[in-house]
Amino acid sequence: MFINIEGIDGSGKTTLVNNLKNTFPDFYYTREPTDGFDYAGLVPLENEYNSILDFFLFTYDRIRHQKEIKENIKNIVISDRYIASSIAYEGPLIERFFSGIDETIQYLMDVSRPVKCMPDVIIYLDVKIDTALKRIINNRKVLKYRDEKLSVLEKKNVLGFVSTYYLYFLKNIKKFTGTDIRVEYIDANRPENMVLNDTIKIIEKLL
Repeated sequence: MFINIEGIDGSGKTTLVNNLKNTFPDFYYTREPTDGFDYAGLVPLENEYNSILDFFLFTYDRIRHQKEIKENIKNIVISDRYIASSIAYEGPLIERFFSGIDETIQYLMDVSRPVKCMPDVIIYLDVKIDTALKRIINNRKVLKYRDEKLSVLEKKNVLGFVSTYYLYFLKNIKKFTGTDIRVEYIDANRPENMVLNDTIKIIEKLL
């Protein structure tokens, strides 16, 4: 079984995955970008088409990543980010080339056709933008998108767009993927132990 953990920056996604490792130590854990993916060494100087190039590069990494997932699928695989992350983060940046969110996501899914390995379950950590932003400021001090420093307002706007794409994609996931991927939503505004407990309950029902 392949379980994908998703959520905007500040949702507590990576913290949750680290906590799951203590609860389910025999599961296989992975993430995107993968450890072998040198994003910084591949991206040229900034230009108006970099957002499209970003998606191509992350798709390339995902095509490689799915081999790793398939090799461990007899176990339970948990991935911190997968295709939904790319849709959510790159979609808002390239929407200007298309007529709206539907056409944008459809284009990104067309590019993703070589990715045949889809999650069985996506667990989405749903968090308010202000809560996520507060966590980011407390943990990182510097606000960024990719390597670009952002003001608080700019980061808040980015998270808003990303959240919109996430939720729209997940709501219409069968339309865009052609598969019945199960989506579970968890209120991630609460303390991490409550988020962990809800996630454990979901996973235990799947086993």
